Amino acid sequence: MSHWNNAAFRAALMGSVAAVVMVAHPAAAQTKTFNIPAQDAATGIPAFVKQSGLQVLATAADLQGIRTNAVSGSLSNDAALSQLVANTGLAVKTNDGASAVIVRAAAADAVASEAAAEAPADPQEVVVVGVRKSLRDALDVKRRNTGIVEAISSKDIGALPDVTIAETLNRLPGITATRDRGNDSQASIRGLGARMVLGTVNGREVASSEPDRNVRWEVYPSEVVSGAAVYKSSEARLISGGISGTVDLQTIRPLDYKGPSFVLRAGPVYYDGGSAFPNYDGLGYRASASFVHRFSNSFAAVLGLTSQVQKNGYESVQGWGYNSGADNGPVVAGDATKYNTPWGAQAEAKRLKESRFGASLGLQFKPTDNFQLSYDLLYSDIKIHELQDQAWYGDGAWGNWDGGNYGNYTDGATASGQAPVINSNGDVVAASVAWAGDKSVVARYTEDKTLIVQGLNGKWTSEHWTVSADASYSKAQRYNLWAANELAYWPSLMTYDFRDKPVITVSSAPEDNTQTAQTGQTSLGAVTDELGAVHLDFERHLDSGFFKSILFGVRASDRTKALGSLNSTVSPIIGAVPDYLLSGYSFKNFNIPTILTGDFGALATHLYGTSFDIDPKTTPITDRVKEKVSEAYLEGTYATTIGGIPVDGNIGVRVVDVDATSAGTSTVAGAWYEATPGNWVQTMVTTPVTGGASYSKVLPSATARLDFGNGQYLKLSAAKVISRPPLNDMIITRQISSSAPYTGSSGNPYLKPFEATQLDISYENYFNKDALFAVSVYHKQVDNFVGYASRQETIDGNVYTLTSPVNSDKGGRIDGVELTYQSSFGFIGLDHFGIYSNYAYVDSDLTEMSAGLPLNGLAKNTGTLDFWYSDHGIDARLGTKYHDTYTAIYGWNDAQLIRVRPETTMDFSISYQINPIVQVRFQANNLLDTPLRTYNDNVKDRLGRYDLYGKRYLLDFTLKY
Repeated sequence: MSHWNNAAFRAALMGSVAAVVMVAHPAAAQTKTFNIPAQDAATGIPAFVKQSGLQVLATAADLQGIRTNAVSGSLSNDAALSQLVANTGLAVKTNDGASAVIVRAAAADAVASEAAAEAPADPQEVVVVGVRKSLRDALDVKRRNTGIVEAISSKDIGALPDVTIAETLNRLPGITATRDRGNDSQASIRGLGARMVLGTVNGREVASSEPDRNVRWEVYPSEVVSGAAVYKSSEARLISGGISGTVDLQTIRPLDYKGPSFVLRAGPVYYDGGSAFPNYDGLGYRASASFVHRFSNSFAAVLGLTSQVQKNGYESVQGWGYNSGADNGPVVAGDATKYNTPWGAQAEAKRLKESRFGASLGLQFKPTDNFQLSYDLLYSDIKIHELQDQAWYGDGAWGNWDGGNYGNYTDGATASGQAPVINSNGDVVAASVAWAGDKSVVARYTEDKTLIVQGLNGKWTSEHWTVSADASYSKAQRYNLWAANELAYWPSLMTYDFRDKPVITVSSAPEDNTQTAQTGQTSLGAVTDELGAVHLDFERHLDSGFFKSILFGVRASDRTKALGSLNSTVSPIIGAVPDYLLSGYSFKNFNIPTILTGDFGALATHLYGTSFDIDPKTTPITDRVKEKVSEAYLEGTYATTIGGIPVDGNIGVRVVDVDATSAGTSTVAGAWYEATPGNWVQTMVTTPVTGGASYSKVLPSATARLDFGNGQYLKLSAAKVISRPPLNDMIITRQISSSAPYTGSSGNPYLKPFEATQLDISYENYFNKDALFAVSVYHKQVDNFVGYASRQETIDGNVYTLTSPVNSDKGGRIDGVELTYQSSFGFIGLDHFGIYSNYAYVDSDLTEMSAGLPLNGLAKNTGTLDFWYSDHGIDARLGTKYHDTYTAIYGWNDAQLIRVRPETTMDFSISYQINPIVQVRFQANNLLDTPLRTYNDNVKDRLGRYDLYGKRYLLDFTLKY
């Protein structure tokens, strides 16, 4: 089976979550009276020791420059200690009720390892590594944060278990990743699509080579990332822009790093998706090297390099949508009913080679205890080369435009072939059509995209103040070219059936017919995105009172997104295509006619007298969107007690001012004229146009964390949030008619942001070092969102009806619940085995403006179920991810929405530490060979695409010292 039963998966997942009741029985804690003011840690820790009677171990170096919080009231020792160090940069590494160890949060695991090595042997104290350590580190990050946060953590270079950060993000609760070319790519959070996720690197917004704002997370290899935080609740100090959440990738700070100095990893990668293609080569490789060195106590550097060649191929069958308008017609003799008919379909074999090179650099300089300067850089260069063998079916004979193809449909009685099969929606889902074209397209696609992200940060601290200044710059570029050789023939009968796995047959095979050269095509595309920003942040530490610190700051950013495209055609110079230029092969997963292929360059030369050797960097830029954002915030962090329960959190407000402008062209269709005998051309009058919008938003927020002791917390959050509109939706370029009725299509530079008010409640029980049981409930009241519809605009005195992105004046709700359970199986004597699981449910009354589709990105049910083993140098994980049907945008046109069918994917990884230096790792992905299946118009029988990516296998070796 290609995927598991939906109900069975959810039942298994809920069963694993319910298991927590058998292991989470915290004992009551004895309370004591505390009265400790906020002060330097060097005096605050001894004051706590005196009042608690608990022995506390900490180094002077770890306590230097740290201020502990005020603690007062009747509390348990655990609760008082947690309140004392909450959000200070210190962490309680161990606490057995009689003694505790406190270390710097960033060095917690390294210090624990050293302490374990020096302490007497204790069979219950184990230094964990690998997948278990990554899970434990992530729990520490989640626990310390007062808001609702999911974390990915690995303090060792290259220790994250996945190939890209996108695969790791996909396993977190409430997150769904879309697949592209067989790899996890963009992420949706809590039922909202990728365009409402803000992506940052080290807290800085970054440019993107996508036309909108979306971040393709597979661009970031796991080797250059030390961790990630997904902020589902908001705070005033966070950059605005993510209604669904903010994903922040973090890189290594070399002075804080404790681990191997040099890591080298390399090995082959094999994709089997195109194994049926002629001369298929699916063998590539991944390699990376990282080096960290402390040149002195005040200066350190980290350098990372990655290289990858992915060779993949896969089969795909795609539908072109349905003619469901008033201009369709009957298809069966004697039946005057008008039925919806497909415009056509295509089969596609992709053979791709994707080459990636990445580099990362981090420099950290700390000349004094009060000042440090850090610089970090990420660089990525990705080149894609695809050979595409396509077959286009229909050639206008399926769509029954105005009933014009009535005679082409056979009734199965008076003529041979499949009688039309019509479903309850009035769609023709299977039929035979006479003389429909079978066009073979031998195409080539190339894409070259680069990304550079860099930032400089200075931080100064004193007894009462912390001041940070930050400057960042990022630039993304993408250039692409698609070129196609086209040839066709017309079989006497073609039959299609879209009811399950698509089937297409013809009366005579392509290789048995003379192929006639058709008009060729080229399509150029270009995107550049530049983003510069500066931050200035202040924090005033307070010695007493309700607030423990006041944070305030300003941020300014300047962003320019430029887009361009150019489509052209070329006429053939021959008629019949010589047979020696072509060969054929069959798909192994679909029943379709033979696919024709040939040497791309030789075909181009023979058919058109050209090599299609065009430089995509010559693509003319037609649209520019400039966005200037100014922000200021004020936030107070507090710590108090309510009824003896420690409570901490923050209250703040962020003010955002946006000024956006767009420059493009307005094209008016004019009169037709005869350029050459029999060749009529329509005039197009193009003029430059500009437009834009300005707005200001006030975004209050508040969080509270109640510490019930023994690892139990209740977190509350409320905030007003926004996501700025997709940049490609804000272009002004338009195409309009020259006479009544005045119609056209365009972008919309006057768009306002998505807006929502959100409430979050989360109960988290950390009942063991490896364990968490959490329940999160949230509500989002969306006040404004962007979709595609018709709007009115006056142009040159005429009122035009334009199809474009618009702001909706209708609000709606998004409600959801997320369950997380992770633990070792120590409670049944299997301490080295464990589980990580989550389940998320989301519901909304919001719909897209296009055809009433459910909201983009909203999958009602998602879940992850991972089983792991970690012992004797072996780390193993078997992971499963499920998602329900959801709406998505595939491609670069936000108006083209499709529905993605449910998917269950399964991955397996295992590694073995041969000795302290050498490790070997094996991974197998998409073990169930789960297809990507989509459909159009929210009608399941209307085929969108059916892709079979196959499995991926990785074997690599790692050297660390």
